[in-house]
Amino acid sequence: METYPSSLEEKLGFDVIRSRLEGLVKSPLGQERLDAMKPARTMGWLRDELERVEELQGAFRYGDTVPLSPMYDLRDALRRAAPEDAYVDPEDLMAIRKTLITLRRLKQHFDNRRDDYPRLADAVERITPLPELEEHIASVLDEDAKIRDDASPELQRLRRQIRRREKELREALDEALRRAARQGHTTGEQATIRGGRMVIPVRAGAKGKVEGFVHDTSASGQTVYIEPAACLELNNEVQELKSAEQTEIERILRQVTSHVRAEGDAIDVNLKALAQFDLLRAKARLANRLEAVVPKLNEEGHIELREGRNPVLELHLESIDAGGDSAGRSPDGDDGAIPPREVVPLDLELGNDFCTLVITGPNAGGKTVAMKTVGLFSLMLAYGLPIPAAPHSSFPLFDQIMVDIGDEQSIEEDLSTFSSHVSTLKHVLRTAGENALVLIDEAGTGTDPDEGAALAQAVLEQLTDAGVRTIATTHHGTLKVYAHEAEDVENGSMEFDQETLRPTYRYQEGVPGSSYAFEIAQRLGVRDEVLDRARTLAGTQKTKMENLISTFEKRTQRLEDELYEAERIREEAEKERRRYEEKARALEKERDEFRQQALEEAERIVENANARIERTIREIKEAQAESEATKDARQQLEEYKEDLRDRRAEAEAAVDAEPPSEDPPADAPASETERESGPIEEGDQVVVDDGSTAVEVQEIEDGEATVIMGSMHMRVPVDRLTKVGGPTAEPDRPTGDDAKMTALEAKPSIDVRGERVVDARKRVQPFLDDARAAGLDTVEILHGKGTGALRSAIHEVLDDRPDIEDYRKAPIEEGGAGVTKVDLS
Repeated sequence: METYPSSLEEKLGFDVIRSRLEGLVKSPLGQERLDAMKPARTMGWLRDELERVEELQGAFRYGDTVPLSPMYDLRDALRRAAPEDAYVDPEDLMAIRKTLITLRRLKQHFDNRRDDYPRLADAVERITPLPELEEHIASVLDEDAKIRDDASPELQRLRRQIRRREKELREALDEALRRAARQGHTTGEQATIRGGRMVIPVRAGAKGKVEGFVHDTSASGQTVYIEPAACLELNNEVQELKSAEQTEIERILRQVTSHVRAEGDAIDVNLKALAQFDLLRAKARLANRLEAVVPKLNEEGHIELREGRNPVLELHLESIDAGGDSAGRSPDGDDGAIPPREVVPLDLELGNDFCTLVITGPNAGGKTVAMKTVGLFSLMLAYGLPIPAAPHSSFPLFDQIMVDIGDEQSIEEDLSTFSSHVSTLKHVLRTAGENALVLIDEAGTGTDPDEGAALAQAVLEQLTDAGVRTIATTHHGTLKVYAHEAEDVENGSMEFDQETLRPTYRYQEGVPGSSYAFEIAQRLGVRDEVLDRARTLAGTQKTKMENLISTFEKRTQRLEDELYEAERIREEAEKERRRYEEKARALEKERDEFRQQALEEAERIVENANARIERTIREIKEAQAESEATKDARQQLEEYKEDLRDRRAEAEAAVDAEPPSEDPPADAPASETERESGPIEEGDQVVVDDGSTAVEVQEIEDGEATVIMGSMHMRVPVDRLTKVGGPTAEPDRPTGDDAKMTALEAKPSIDVRGERVVDARKRVQPFLDDARAAGLDTVEILHGKGTGALRSAIHEVLDDRPDIEDYRKAPIEEGGAGVTKVDLS
């Protein structure tokens, strides 16, 4: 991408972005890469870079610890290691080791997370881990970058001898010092080192009385430092050993440095990868701070900016909130208006229905900021930086970005303000291609207004004919007319609140803006007679046009307010529609569950009936009953079987029926099931949500109720239930001739909750008899939890009956400890 002029970054505010990135890179490697950063030239590289930054944004946002430290600039150490037989310091070797560890961990981190970060995994492919070199350096240096004793066997031997000889030397010195002290020759100090030799302090006047060699004198001249003659040989031996130690250390360092030299090319490539990630980290950190996203990229030169927030303004307001300096000019480059404390989002399009946009409006209303935001976003994306805008925004990669913003006058080059503008526009007209973005601020200023407006229109006409994406700000009325009449050109303006006479900083497309010079002057206290005279001088036609624009703006603002309200109502309606859809899905799921339980219950009833039928027939045959009796029994059983089939069909039809409408018509008849007031208690009849089928509440616990319909159980939140009746009375047991069918009509469950133990026993015994006579395999006894006395009494009944094969507590979803399931033998 080509940019013009050379000061373009400062004019658009990218210098602020670059400065923030400088504060986020952590090494000279990253700083140099930032300094050398250039805009993208190809869409392929740009897509890859933005994806890398976006992936790293996500990693930081979700707390993924990316291993990017410590990192050191190793290039100077590598240069010093390059000559044969050279060696580098232990500190350099430690920096090399730590950086290699970071590189190895970085590569491993993204290799293991390729599915989450595919572009970053590709970026670490060029990193070459060097674990052998890491281990080699670790075998030589400790964590404080000191040479280890066991760096080599020879070094270990030498240091052992040095420690032994130094111990002997200290003992000899201490003895010499004590002897001199007894004779009054010492100054009372301890043994020390001078010139690499161990010595004792002696008073200057007694130096001839202590046999040895003087190595130094104190600054005052009162003390001399003497190496006792008895220690000379030991001192010489220690020095020889230390000299041998240093020779061995240098040999070890040369050996390790040789290993580093051999891996120099790989380390150099690794450092470039580390510099890349240092800059990527800075980009991702800044993007997260700005809540920036990667927009859609297009190759049609179309800009579609949605909810764009100028990052320079955001960072500026952030610094003010943090206590920074709030003084200075307004963001539009004009004095007088107070910018909003929050950045007003910008929605703007260019390059689709039109390629030239003329923005008008009052001073300090945000024209220049809107234009700069488009240019800054285009430049940020070209540098591989996400932008603070909605993710459905769309931008191209321009081949050129050229701006004519600000004053480039130069005394040295004899350029006036107007001359500098003309010089810039001349370059733009000569070099701008179709895939260029041109920004012109205050077009036609700096000279006679009529001539300046005509020149500006001619420039815009040529750029429009060339298909250049152009944005120009102006106050010239003739350019507003041109934008209204010309093809591929559109008006735009910054909204102005005519009641408060203050800008709102909201951009509106298709509407020319008034400068509101007279209104602003009136708000600032200019006298009415001056304003009246100014309007007269401006001319009737111009005043009428400004009034027309003002009226048009007022109507547009009112329509936008109405549109906003309509959009709000639509969103609320959409939210309500989604709520009803979710409720309908929940009801459908519940109905399916009831249907499945009903079908399973119907199937079980039929299976039990079939078993009973076959058993009855077998008993008849075994009893060798008369044919007529057999015939009657078969007839009776067939009728019962048919009755069961009818009941099953009715149950299936009931669950398949459509649920009643949630909002019945106003003239619809009242529901057959009347709602009742009062709290819901165990045993009450209720309906779920807005259903029509009454079910019985078996148990209420922790805000949830277990409801039953036949032998079907389901747990439902109490707030979804509506009471339609109280507990149902137990029907009287049949007597006489009616008792003949009791065995065939036996129920699979009985509810004795709340009854006395003696009454419950009386009801449970015949219930079990009927169930066994009907051939049921399993029945349920609902006794509730309570104190457990009723449950214990019922279990005693079950223990006393020989026809009970087993009994147990029901599963939690079927009532848990409040229900006992009984298997009949």
